[in-house]
Amino acid sequence: MNKLFDLTAKENSRQRSTLNLIASENYPSPKALELLGSIWNDKYAEGYAKKRYYAGNVLSDELEEYVISKALQTFGAEGEYGVNVQVLSGSPANAMVYLTVLEPGDMVLSLDLASGGHLSHLHSTSNFLKFFKHASYSLKASDEGYELDIEDYTNKIKSLKPRLVIIGFSAYPKKYQFKKLCEIAHEQGCLVLADIAHISGLVATGKHPSPFKEGESGADFVTTTTHKTLRGPRSALLFAKSQYMDAINKTVFPGTSGGPHLNQIAAVGQALLEVLGEDKYPDGKAFGDYIDNVLANTKALEEGLKSGGAKLVTESETHLSLIELPSNVDSLDLQQKLEKCGIITNRNSIPNDSRTAWRPSGLRLGTPALTSRSITAEQAKELGGVIAGAITNRMSEKSISSYVDGVSESLKWWY
Repeated sequence: MNKLFDLTAKENSRQRSTLNLIASENYPSPKALELLGSIWNDKYAEGYAKKRYYAGNVLSDELEEYVISKALQTFGAEGEYGVNVQVLSGSPANAMVYLTVLEPGDMVLSLDLASGGHLSHLHSTSNFLKFFKHASYSLKASDEGYELDIEDYTNKIKSLKPRLVIIGFSAYPKKYQFKKLCEIAHEQGCLVLADIAHISGLVATGKHPSPFKEGESGADFVTTTTHKTLRGPRSALLFAKSQYMDAINKTVFPGTSGGPHLNQIAAVGQALLEVLGEDKYPDGKAFGDYIDNVLANTKALEEGLKSGGAKLVTESETHLSLIELPSNVDSLDLQQKLEKCGIITNRNSIPNDSRTAWRPSGLRLGTPALTSRSITAEQAKELGGVIAGAITNRMSEKSISSYVDGVSESLKWWY
């Protein structure tokens, strides 16, 4: 057999037979995957609709304009915002904002990485630090764990006067109050980028506050991936207030990119149709019901974790959970142990983490992918207990593997 098809078949089997709790992964619909591998892959379309540098793009123009309209409709952003659908992924989408509005030496403020921020927000490993300055705001301890430190956020903005403030996260379980945070930053003359890569499905269904608002209450730029809670292909959307849209588009093309990947754009469009209810995922459920189930499954998973003795950093208000591991548990060893048993997770830093990023003190879990496979809240609670049993060594690897086999066999598989 062709090696590539052999590996693909094995990966299909691996995904089907394991329980995927990676918070940033999901299973797009077969229709989205069909479009991703469709004839759109073959067409080169440098430029934008009605202004291409190649012939044969009449239908490409129609496709791109259609997906743009659906993206704006999905997030209720018509009028105040525009959107670029040519960006290839989330980190490049953020980079397009930096390259559009920042000058060398400008300051960027974002959430501290250990507190749940993202690598693409100009943290210590970013090559953009060759050109821009960076500072972080952080979390504070509360009765419920950790929450955003509004005082620190406000003071950093007032004292540092950053050109750009980034509101977004990769491992922060609580909700962001976008309106308040945007107004604080705008009051000091800062621009605001809201990165909603993890929560875009929640925002689109009104289950999380939205950064898409008029005037000073709304973010100037909004980026999102399309494959996490939005349940589409690996791609991205880059929204900007109308006054910045021309500059953003010029940064994307011809400033940094060539021809767009029309197959990605088409597949994103399919995901947006499913969010809007103009088409449906194979389970036939409305997208809003899916997101409700994601949130319910997260709560159930955490109930199982807590009842099994696992410690949460903060109880979740979103799709992801963050566990603080005991001092005698190595997060890399635990992650590998769970993977061997068929539970797929990722180790993650936690606030004020004293361990290295390679072997941090936390474990991050998310329910979007398993919810797409129709896991129930009862099963999610049981799974939380099993993970707690793995952390405390109350359950053997054999018993965990047997449990995983039974649950994975009971879940839906759409491919």
